Amino acid sequence: MKIGIVTRKPNIDTHILERIVTLLHRHRAEVYFLADHNDRLSESCLTEEEFYRTVELVIVLGGDGTLLGVAQFASQYDIPILGINFGRVGLLSDLEQNEAERLESIFTGDYTIDERMMLTAVITDHTGEKYRFHALNEITLSRGNSAKMLEMDLYIDNDLCTPIRADGLIVATPTGSTAYSLSAGGAVVDPLAEVFAVTPICPHTIHICPMVICKNRTICIRQRTGSDNVPYLTYDGNEAVCLSPAMEITIRIADRKTKLVRIENRNFYSILKDKL
Repeated sequence: MKIGIVTRKPNIDTHILERIVTLLHRHRAEVYFLADHNDRLSESCLTEEEFYRTVELVIVLGGDGTLLGVAQFASQYDIPILGINFGRVGLLSDLEQNEAERLESIFTGDYTIDERMMLTAVITDHTGEKYRFHALNEITLSRGNSAKMLEMDLYIDNDLCTPIRADGLIVATPTGSTAYSLSAGGAVVDPLAEVFAVTPICPHTIHICPMVICKNRTICIRQRTGSDNVPYLTYDGNEAVCLSPAMEITIRIADRKTKLVRIENRNFYSILKDKL
């Protein structure tokens, strides 16, 4: 079995990392690291493209942010991810640091695959498509450093749903409903429910409230004509993209999913109780 390891530098205990690699070698697994992630072990290092084209499973040693970054690439190649939490919350990870020995289960078949819905966002202007993003957690529009609120129109399937004056807007997956969306007052959504969670950030009017929208819908966000504030788009915490007034954002369910390996198979609601 070809297994890739991605770590969050520099916070990973080398002794734990060595223990994991020794366990994987004991089961005759081939172990690979990203070229810029391994400066402590004499393992095979691959470039990012080579890494994801080679491995059959990615083990992520880090927090939710590290795993979200891996999901961008692993979902593209349909590679399952197993997270070992080295972060603060670790809602996406299946194991904690002291449970690393349970990796034995991936060789005995004692695990399940949890498939998580993803979003795709396309940004267009009068010339056509400018950007395309995929997200496991959320796609967020925010006002950046400006003191002025955003003025946007939210369309569902080309019908105007509501005008929005707010600090921003979050469109989240069920996975992302427990992240920024929850902090902004959105609902917790069961990860098996394939829906969009749409949450305004500090809206100017009480008539704008969080919404849960069927996955078959298309969400379109357009900046209001005459608005002089510039929105910034981020996806899963990645670097913000500055949008011009002529651009519109179309969000749909993606044609790919993130596959999370579950050894513990813990109940989603018991995880919420323990970690949030």
